[in-house]
Amino acid sequence: MKNTKILLLDDREENLISLKAVLDREDIEIYSTTSPNEALRIAWDNDIAVALVDVQMPGMDGFEFAETLFSNPKTREILIVFVTAISKETTYAVRGLKTGAIDYLYKPLDPYITNAKVDSLIKLARSQKEIRDKNKLLENYATIVINSPDIIATVEPETGTILSINPSVETILGIKPDSLLKTPILDLLVDPQHSGLREVLLKRTYSGGETIVVEDQFYGKLRQPVWLELRIMSKNRLLFVNLHDVEKRKAHELALVDAQTQAEKARKTKESFLANMSHEIRTPLNGIIGLGNLLAATQLAGPQEELVAMLRQSSGSLLNILNDILDISKIDEGKFSVIPTSTDIRVLLKGIIDLMQFKADEKKLHLHLEMEEQIPECVMVDGMRLNQILLNLVGNALKFTEKGSVLLKMERVSQTTAGHKIRFSVEDTGIGMSEEHMANIFSEYGQASENTSHQYGGTGLGLTISQKLVRLMGSELEVNSRYNHGSQFFFTLMLKDANEKAEDTKVTVAFQDLPPFDRKKVLVAEDNPINALLLKKYLKAWQLDATVVGNGREAVDRLRQEFYDLIIMDTRMPEMDGFQAAKFARDTLRVLTPILSLSATVLPEEVAQALEAGMNDTLSKPFEPEKLHQKIGLLLSSVIPG
Repeated sequence: MKNTKILLLDDREENLISLKAVLDREDIEIYSTTSPNEALRIAWDNDIAVALVDVQMPGMDGFEFAETLFSNPKTREILIVFVTAISKETTYAVRGLKTGAIDYLYKPLDPYITNAKVDSLIKLARSQKEIRDKNKLLENYATIVINSPDIIATVEPETGTILSINPSVETILGIKPDSLLKTPILDLLVDPQHSGLREVLLKRTYSGGETIVVEDQFYGKLRQPVWLELRIMSKNRLLFVNLHDVEKRKAHELALVDAQTQAEKARKTKESFLANMSHEIRTPLNGIIGLGNLLAATQLAGPQEELVAMLRQSSGSLLNILNDILDISKIDEGKFSVIPTSTDIRVLLKGIIDLMQFKADEKKLHLHLEMEEQIPECVMVDGMRLNQILLNLVGNALKFTEKGSVLLKMERVSQTTAGHKIRFSVEDTGIGMSEEHMANIFSEYGQASENTSHQYGGTGLGLTISQKLVRLMGSELEVNSRYNHGSQFFFTLMLKDANEKAEDTKVTVAFQDLPPFDRKKVLVAEDNPINALLLKKYLKAWQLDATVVGNGREAVDRLRQEFYDLIIMDTRMPEMDGFQAAKFARDTLRVLTPILSLSATVLPEEVAQALEAGMNDTLSKPFEPEKLHQKIGLLLSSVIPG
């Protein structure tokens, strides 16, 4: 693989020398300069993948440089990272991201963080280039099919229905392509009852994977019979049918199949990238959240308590953004579902008000709740997802309202044998939107305007996910708004009465107040030193005797020497990962000790892989200490004495 080309731009030569020293690797080719104009020339003449750009420079600053790159089709794909020693405020960061940059590095640079980010960006740049190349290939194949002199169609094998067909059918048979969609292909035959195509569909002779060749008469122009040769191939649960020209059919058919294969590979590349990025972000995020928990458990002065609270709030916000991105991906790929359970919606709505009250108090806004009395206490709904939707809507309303009030309202529209039709709405007296801006309000990463994102911040993901979740629940999120007069977001759900009462909301307990476990021995395999420290602190607080190792191989060596009551195993570790170590412990060492998998990847495939390797349960990072304590308690109850 060719070396990745990286551009370094900084008006101070000593900073360039320092950066080059940090990034001195065989797989990177570095271009550096102190001149923005020279940097533009380098970017134009060379296939630069990543640019690390100083923000403050004389003449042309980093933002202007980034805008210049982004405005040129030849350089707009360069991934830009700003290197700065100044403000970390959200508005400042958003300004940089709006110019086309995707991240920031803050001086003084940490070599490990810098290299880690550059590694991630290199992988991203390669993945994006691969996807761009394959998209171009797909466009080329589509052009070939449209302009082919042969008839090329895709057919649903069970019903024989035409799913797509190219314009050549009008030239050969005199029928417009659009009129044939969802039409059985047998209807086009002169004698469908005795046709070779009908026999292929009934006997499924295509299922063996070979190309099937038949000849049939079709009605052509002026209902005149036309003999056509059909070559039929089954791929990806579809039939690809080429009529008339054998050589051309082979070329187009193989091109189509190959294009679909390449598209599937591109999809898997995206999936793999999401999994890797999730792991890379969740692992340090678990450390940040955990350290916040540890700090909160110590003796803190007033200002320190405020800083710790801000740390925990900020890390929680970052986790929400990460979860939002993954949720969108899961919903788009059909891997996301809503699960109705017995839910006390009155308690749910009151909890939202209690949670958001501090934000309203900060801005001196009146946050209030209206609920009709005739609405039943408990209904069947996915309470977690309904809570997520309404939290997003209330949070947005508070963010975009400077004075006045925000109202969360629940009212029953009607009642039938199918259940209660309940309308949820959030109204505010905020900035409102014009009709033009409302058209894009639910688009991914979109906000009403650039000025809105600059002034109020945010990723623009909240409304997108809320709309997708509402649709999964069988409804539609709608909006009424007037510029400078406020907005109203609302949706309606048909909810059934719950047969059982909803479970009471559990109160969160600080980790140091959770009950102890009586000096049980626990083996912890975790390669991240911060996460290892957190686990050791938690386990010590719960009176567990923890032995910590840095990878799966060390864990296996320990299991050869000692008996442990519980094993806590990270999945991704050097030398031997958690899956391999668990499988070796089960199959070779015959260890029966319960194993809890810790993973920074939340994809269901990794959960299944952990259970298949012999692990008893899984816990994703970042995790709540109380959840870890609960899982340890369940697993320790199944320990077989050594």
